Amino acid sequence: MEIKENIGKDLPVKGLWKVEAPYYLVFYSEEKDGWMMNAGYVLEPVLLYMTGKGLGTCYLGSTRIPGPEPAGMKTAVAVAFGYPRSLLYRDPATAKRLPLKELCVFKDEIGEPLKNILKAVRLAPSAMNTQPWRFIVYHDRIYIFSCREFLPSQTMVAMRDLSMGIMLSHLSIAAEELWLNLKIEVEEQMVKKSYKSGAYVATAFLLE
Repeated sequence: MEIKENIGKDLPVKGLWKVEAPYYLVFYSEEKDGWMMNAGYVLEPVLLYMTGKGLGTCYLGSTRIPGPEPAGMKTAVAVAFGYPRSLLYRDPATAKRLPLKELCVFKDEIGEPLKNILKAVRLAPSAMNTQPWRFIVYHDRIYIFSCREFLPSQTMVAMRDLSMGIMLSHLSIAAEELWLNLKIEVEEQMVKKSYKSGAYVATAFLLE
């Protein structure tokens, strides 16, 4: 990760979704399988911490900040940040998010701990607010799927994967805050199956 200063607004930021900001956080990674999902998973706790310190943050998809990249790495994503001119927080009830009944298929009655985890996951930010995640929920586990892209360009797939990583980070953080033992793993038998509307990502197990 690297911080780029732009207080003088002279940094030639390039990209489709660029935001003027006094600072940019640039996340570099090796370009491997799952690299964008990993970027979202690693970055989101950092951004939540920054928000807690009063900083406004914004993920920038397909944006490039000038400067050399570390050897063997590429820019995965950049984040604009700085102190906001208006209110930093808003009422979660005003967030434009799909209701849980549209995100989840509930196979069992679930307890309050799992409900609270799903509420936190529902509020996770995503590229263009696409909310590309769906869940099949049992009392002790959550099967996690990503939605298939209508126009599966390289950019849109990358932004979907970044969003999925952000969501998985919210899942882990919520479980930790609730003192729940949650294990996320990829089940090979699920990977091998074909799904009509998306792809299997992982299973979250709620352990005793």
